Amino acid sequence: MAITGRDIEHLLYTDTPDPVLIVHDGATEIVAAADLGARPGAVVVCSRAEVRRRVGERDLSAADLAGLAAALSEAIADPARPPLIWPA
Repeated sequence: MAITGRDIEHLLYTDTPDPVLIVHDGATEIVAAADLGARPGAVVVCSRAEVRRRVGERDLSAADLAGLAAALSEAIADPARPPLIWPA
């Protein structure tokens, strides 16, 4: 499952309270952290808070979003691999 820059952008700018990006049934979704229990088997990719901690409150370019998406895609493809340093 590939995460896209658009997924990261939606995570950052959604009105959903305490949003997290998940992969569920082969698709990405943005859901409220409080609603994760309603999606058994979902894999949490990251939260908006985690992204903001890493990149700050600045607006991200398309290249920044694509870099984050690529790093997150690699992380969920091979969870045993050491975590990547996120670009930004």
